Amino acid sequence: MNWQRDLDAQQWKAVSHPHGPVIVLAGAGSGKTRVLTYRVAYLLTQGIPPTQILALTFTNKAADTMRQRVEALIGTSALGVRLGTFHSTFARWLRRELTGFPVSGDFTIYDEEDSRAVIRDILREMGHDAKVAPTIRSIISRWKNEGLSWRQVHPQSHTERIALQVYEKYESRLRLAQALDFDDLLLETERLFQREPAVLERYQTSIQHILVDEYQDTNPLQYRILRRLAEKHRNIFAVGDDAQSIYRFRGADVRNFRYLEQDFAPVTIIRLEQNYRSTPQILTLANALLRHSREVYQKELFTKNLPGPEPVIHTGCLNAHEEALFVTNKIREELARYHLHYWDFAILYRTNAYSRAFEEALRAARIPYRLIGTVSFYQREEVKHFLAFLRFLLNPDDEQALRRVFAVGGSGIGDTTLEKLTALAESHRTSIWQVIPTAIEEVKGATKRALESFYTRMLRFRQRLLNLPLVEQVEAALEESGLWQYYEGDDHARERQENLQALVAAAQDFILQVGEGATLKDFLERVALSSATDDPKEGPPNAVWLSTVHGVKGLEFHTVFLVGVIEGLFPHSYAHEEGEEALEEERRIFYVALTRAARHLYILQPQFDTRYGDRRPAIPSRFLEEIQPSHKEAKLRPALIGHSHPSMKPPPKILAFSPEEASSPSEILPGRRVQHTHFGFGEVISREDNGAVGVVEVIFDTYGKKKLDLRYAKLRVLT
Repeated sequence: MNWQRDLDAQQWKAVSHPHGPVIVLAGAGSGKTRVLTYRVAYLLTQGIPPTQILALTFTNKAADTMRQRVEALIGTSALGVRLGTFHSTFARWLRRELTGFPVSGDFTIYDEEDSRAVIRDILREMGHDAKVAPTIRSIISRWKNEGLSWRQVHPQSHTERIALQVYEKYESRLRLAQALDFDDLLLETERLFQREPAVLERYQTSIQHILVDEYQDTNPLQYRILRRLAEKHRNIFAVGDDAQSIYRFRGADVRNFRYLEQDFAPVTIIRLEQNYRSTPQILTLANALLRHSREVYQKELFTKNLPGPEPVIHTGCLNAHEEALFVTNKIREELARYHLHYWDFAILYRTNAYSRAFEEALRAARIPYRLIGTVSFYQREEVKHFLAFLRFLLNPDDEQALRRVFAVGGSGIGDTTLEKLTALAESHRTSIWQVIPTAIEEVKGATKRALESFYTRMLRFRQRLLNLPLVEQVEAALEESGLWQYYEGDDHARERQENLQALVAAAQDFILQVGEGATLKDFLERVALSSATDDPKEGPPNAVWLSTVHGVKGLEFHTVFLVGVIEGLFPHSYAHEEGEEALEEERRIFYVALTRAARHLYILQPQFDTRYGDRRPAIPSRFLEEIQPSHKEAKLRPALIGHSHPSMKPPPKILAFSPEEASSPSEILPGRRVQHTHFGFGEVISREDNGAVGVVEVIFDTYGKKKLDLRYAKLRVLT
């Protein structure tokens, strides 16, 4: 078998390496899967028994694909090769080896939801809020992947102290149930090898070659197990790309490359740098970006592919709405010019909250799309909860909206009371909201107090908000709803809060589209029409891909639109809080985004950041500076988008300020020069009492005269 003809020189060097530890640094698009497949087949043809080969992957799909390709190469079954995911492989070993401590070999495996359910029960028993279960589970998972039992943990915060108490009880519940969770499959494998040296030696002897796929995604616990298994024969073949290590939030540790190099020295390092996917121009940008990384092994990707069109860094869009119009126009243009399919296009962003404008634009243009790894913006739980408060504000008889408000509005009203309210409403032939006063007269005790409190609070909620301008209604509704605090303990709190902020931005975009007369009723009607279409994930496969960068790792597209490339979004704001390590990962995520493009790459940097409901000037991402100066292939093209506003004057530049910088209402007096987060600069011309803090009338430089309720308006006094 002359496989050498199928491989480039570096690929063949890796495949045919004789023995010893090897790190294969497989650059983007360099044929990583091909090398792994041929390596397994090569070992088999060299007389290595299949049972002595262990190949570990991160997904069952990857393992199945590798097995099928190996069998196609060698023309016979590869059934004896130990090929599977880390978790499935270790689960088989534990079932074989465990005899009662900590569980027997016929243990049950608890998935993530099973684990959360147990933790929720424990939290309730301890008198804590059960909704923090996802956060507690994440902390316990982190401890387990660090190899720590509950006895070895030293909590660093109040939340960790609670998590430690839960951890002890959680472990006890699992053992009583004869169960292991996913993290235990790794942790108990390491513990088995520690306490049973004979068992470890048996596996060290029976396994002579270890191959690891996507090595950059391994966590510290996985590395320690690999190190133990390979310490005698030293035949470990780690394939991955440190520049594509983007799962730190799951525990992946890019330093595992360095640890392997140190622990198994000398290690042969083979670089796969020939890219089979992208144009030379795209690789020029990717290489320039990596030169700024302090962590990754240096690689210089090259290709024999024909040159393509120049990558474009587009700065002509004011905001995400205009970015979306630009993208839809370009998709139409390239479909016609290059005879492409919709699936050849991907719109990539850093966070799911940024998808909204693109979903709406694609729907309006009748372009099919698929959302990867998430649900449609308006179908997300937190967004539907927020919309329920807005719908209730407009129409308290909206039963479905009221049910959501009950559920997340801190009402203290449970299912039993809700059933009684429903029955009462049906008997009176009216809405649930209308019968609450009647119900208050008929019930007693805690139920009566909960209904009275909820009803009074919601009456005030509607009275305060009904006459505010649209954007202020939405901002105030977010504050009054308590949703921000409701999700603070959630495992995905940051993403959920970004989505809530994105809905505030959606209201602002709506005003810009239809004018200052836009009402809440108009806005909710637009939202309802936008969200009424079928979920694109259930639609035809020939559709544009909408995804975070994480959702398309390993995939490629003819044309990629990388959108929202501004500071605070890409790199994400959390990277500034968490330090250099987080910023390094943001750079790697950007690198993954660039290298998804095969022929055409558009990088869009809007002029304004409207994610938080105001219009603050956007700061270009630092990564644009890193890929541009010495590489003229990336050209700044502030072109206009289709019919988009050659005559429209851009809004004045509004210097952003944080809520903490807003002035006290007592300082906002007639004659004062002020700044508003949405309307910009203006002068207070009058102030009147409204029985609360007060209402001011302001003439804004751009938006004219506005009345603002000082309980909700964010104003800063300038003079």
